[in-house]
Amino acid sequence: MFWKRIKVGDRERVLVIRDGRFDTILGPGEHTIFMTPLTRLETIVCRTDGLIFDNEWAPFLLKQRPDLVELYFTLVETSDTEVALVSADGRLFQVLTPARRVLFWKGVAVITAEVVDVIDAPEVPAEKLPALDRVGSASQVVSAHVRDSHAGLLFLDNRFSRTLKPGKYGFWSAAGPRVESVDLRRQTIDITGQEILTRDKVTLRVNISADYQVEDPVLAAQSAKDPAALLYRALQFAVRQTLGRRTLEDVLADKTDVDESVAGEVRTAMAACGLRVGAIALKDIILPGEIRDILNQVVAAEKQAQANLIRRREETAATRSLLNTARLMEENPLLVRLKELETLERVVEKVDRVSVSDGFEGLLTNLVSMK
Repeated sequence: MFWKRIKVGDRERVLVIRDGRFDTILGPGEHTIFMTPLTRLETIVCRTDGLIFDNEWAPFLLKQRPDLVELYFTLVETSDTEVALVSADGRLFQVLTPARRVLFWKGVAVITAEVVDVIDAPEVPAEKLPALDRVGSASQVVSAHVRDSHAGLLFLDNRFSRTLKPGKYGFWSAAGPRVESVDLRRQTIDITGQEILTRDKVTLRVNISADYQVEDPVLAAQSAKDPAALLYRALQFAVRQTLGRRTLEDVLADKTDVDESVAGEVRTAMAACGLRVGAIALKDIILPGEIRDILNQVVAAEKQAQANLIRRREETAATRSLLNTARLMEENPLLVRLKELETLERVVEKVDRVSVSDGFEGLLTNLVSMK
């Protein structure tokens, strides 16, 4: 028989195993163990810096040595629907996932634990989020940010729970959270290059635009997988119904838009999906190349005819004005004399010297006879 001396440091604990059977735990200090030559003694040094007792003997101690567990450890355990927020000296240290049993060393730090049922309280209180963010990915928290002018749809285990206002949120990952963000601002949807066949069998390409806004995000999410895609198809059908009943001439003459009755049906259908549809308009109507050339020729001919008509009207008006002037001069000789004086004035302006013979009457007679 002999004694074996074992020294244990302040940040150490020693597990003593005799002949393969657990004996005891030694705390800091010097210890003397009595043993026989045939005794097979094993000592396992455990560091307490990490606070957690992570050893293969942990399950044995929990079942067979509750006295040592009470003396050296703080036990924290969670059920299948619980998480535990473990703090060391008042600061969050670790978050335990569901169905865990963990032993923390006593004497190193004051260990406290807050156990939360994620089914009853899936949302993390806002005051705990900064500490959980510090823990990082091990926090077992799913963070969600809902921006301004948006609404957040919270789903727990793929079932809708409630609507979230703009802000920052956190949910326990064990609750299976999922947050979908819905834009509540006014938006525009454009359909480009949509081919339509008119009533007179002319193929047009049109560009369509519509304004819409999500008024009920919950209804929109539950009614359709993609409400915008649903609106896209509804606009296509509306334009087909509008232009398909009209000829090309009607389309070009009236600058036709989507029928109010058809647009009303689109708005009613979308309102049932939580969307409010505003203005619906045809932005562009694109004609085939050969039709466009023919229409250009028609327009050019129409404009040429209009120009000829205006020219004839002006010539007729000028002739009528000359006829009226002649009638006035015939009825009033004084007007003729004034006209002669005006003519003489224009002639005199273009010559250096004028010789008058036979008086004023002779001058006028000679001017009239000049070639």
